[in-house]
Amino acid sequence: MITASESKRLRGGFTITELLVVMAIMLTLMSLMLTGARGSRTSGDVRRGAQQLASILLASQSLSLGSPTGAAVIIDSQGRLGHMVSQGRRFPFIEGNVEQGLPPTNAAVSATSQTLRLKTTNDEVSALVNGYKIRFLDRGQGADGPVSEWFSLSCPTPPVAVASIRSENGQTSNTVLWPTAAASGTLSFQAARYPIPVGFSQSLPEGVAIDLRYSGYEGMANWESLAGKGAIAVGFDSVGSVDSLMQNVLHAAGQFRNTQPISPYEQIYFFVTLRAEIEAAILDSTVNTLASDKALWVVVLPRTGRVTIAANVPQVAADATALRAARAKARHGTSIGG
Repeated sequence: MITASESKRLRGGFTITELLVVMAIMLTLMSLMLTGARGSRTSGDVRRGAQQLASILLASQSLSLGSPTGAAVIIDSQGRLGHMVSQGRRFPFIEGNVEQGLPPTNAAVSATSQTLRLKTTNDEVSALVNGYKIRFLDRGQGADGPVSEWFSLSCPTPPVAVASIRSENGQTSNTVLWPTAAASGTLSFQAARYPIPVGFSQSLPEGVAIDLRYSGYEGMANWESLAGKGAIAVGFDSVGSVDSLMQNVLHAAGQFRNTQPISPYEQIYFFVTLRAEIEAAILDSTVNTLASDKALWVVVLPRTGRVTIAANVPQVAADATALRAARAKARHGTSIGG
């Protein structure tokens, strides 16, 4: 029988929860391999592309287990078309002290944003350009005080930064508690940063791509379509759940990110289909890729990190109603052949 301490962590390795996640990943990979072996030449290519995307997502989820910073998958894009998929590295938090700006004055306690001046202690101050969220804590006499909520971070010109409420994650000026004065006299911070592509990276099979126009996250204006949003990243936390969906991850010098990452809780959809059909639709707006009977949906369930592949339900129209209908099998978790 496994004791309480053993159930917490087996022999200093993975916890039982992490082992169960790994077993689920392996079973899913086996299922993807079996389903990818069926179909005609073109449909088989699409299946292999969907399977490849799903496999990279699952591999990154596995890498995230037990890691303090987690892991990520980055989909590079050219407007509407996504083709290159990479595993992403998530660097440790940037840490340092708040020199100016917090705690806010009484008049600004309910403000939606606060301008700060930050000093880093474990990295160059220029690294703050790549930060996307920040939290605060009081580190006095070698002990960490309570950690604040996460706030959005924008720092195009370090060391001056702006911390804002995360409205796309449900925060409001009435619910957010800004940090109070530090008992130690110095308020510390931790900032999370965007991932970068490292290690495993590959293109989808020739003739196959992700149609980012119909890929996205339902119910949020900036996320319902991922076309034209730059490189997209799906971030996994230390227990394999999705903790962030990001856009414009690989921004060019001089460009700044206007849309903050979100913490999703419903399905994330990726529409995998024939590249020729996407290119035709780019040139001719009457071409409807949702009409494809070969296209597949790769779906990520944020709370568990589970990845499924489902058939597209072909549609005559291309509006929001048709998109929802096209995702019917994917939404209900009906895998290929189901």
